[in-house]
Amino acid sequence: MPKSNFKIPVGLALTLVVGLIGFKDTGIFVNNFNAKLNNGTEVSYSPNDRAEITGEGASKTTFKVEANGNTFYVPKESLLKVDTGVTGYTVINNTTLYDEDGQVIKILACDEYLEFLESQGDMAYVVTEDGLEGYVKKDTNLDPDRIRNIVDGKAKEDLYLDNGYSKLSIKQGDTVRVAWFEKDYYIIYDSNKNKFNVNKDKISIFTNVESPVKEEVVEKVERTSYEKPLSLSMENAMLVEKIIDKAYTLIGSPYVYGDTGKVGYDCSGMIYALMGEFTDIKLPRTSKDMAEVGELVLEEDLEPGDFLFFTSEGGSVINHVALYVGDGKMIHASNSASSIIESPLDSYYFKNCFSHARRVFN
Repeated sequence: MPKSNFKIPVGLALTLVVGLIGFKDTGIFVNNFNAKLNNGTEVSYSPNDRAEITGEGASKTTFKVEANGNTFYVPKESLLKVDTGVTGYTVINNTTLYDEDGQVIKILACDEYLEFLESQGDMAYVVTEDGLEGYVKKDTNLDPDRIRNIVDGKAKEDLYLDNGYSKLSIKQGDTVRVAWFEKDYYIIYDSNKNKFNVNKDKISIFTNVESPVKEEVVEKVERTSYEKPLSLSMENAMLVEKIIDKAYTLIGSPYVYGDTGKVGYDCSGMIYALMGEFTDIKLPRTSKDMAEVGELVLEEDLEPGDFLFFTSEGGSVINHVALYVGDGKMIHASNSASSIIESPLDSYYFKNCFSHARRVFN
């Protein structure tokens, strides 16, 4: 069947675009990780467990992970991103290529290379070497070709490595190229692609977390952690990081008028609960009263952690509050959406109902 005669259904074509855009990366846990999510679900991972990484936290210090329908955030020092997805497969045992109706197109021979297009559960949508498009089962008959991700780590001490074929000397603080984690050691490469094993306690894979607290380093971390956190102290910057990462875990929680987390949240209830969990700042309970707390901020000077206040369209009474999380986005408990959602600042609601912003972290 020539490629030009193989038609992709419209629904599949749309799914294909989404699949390519939202492709998941793979991470390997290097430390134990345990967390209790807002919906009561507990997640627990051990070293060498795998995870699907779908993005980063607003603070850039965490990875966004999805598992079993749950989204949570893992510190980068606990999770090593080892690849950025599958690009293709090599057939290692004869396998079958199917069309969208499950009919056999052909039998694929060993060593044939398949270009990956999209994942569909336990099937992969691929293109063969002779231009055929179809589905194959992602099983032991296929060897996935992944794009290896190399992480720049830092040596915590002087290292003298010998793999039996070559030697490598590394000074404390030197950058090392980390490619994998196995058992209790990292696999690193030198400039000649020689491979060495190093105990995990001797390398830091997220150097911002363990950087010495010097004025120039603190300034650098502070400015790269957010979109533009120029007014925040280091202590408050770290506090905002935690609040925003927690806010992302609340997305999807139900909107419940008057609630602060027992069953769900209303708009001010979400802000009230977040601030109560991470700070000693005593906020009023309603958005109208919150709108008087803190420093007034101009729209062009917004920073992550600022509170955004809204009125009804054409009105003057504050009736809604949201948390600005950076990158032109806000998280808020939406009555119309019946849940906590993330919304862009260029939305109709923001443009037409925005009143002002306040900053309480000073």
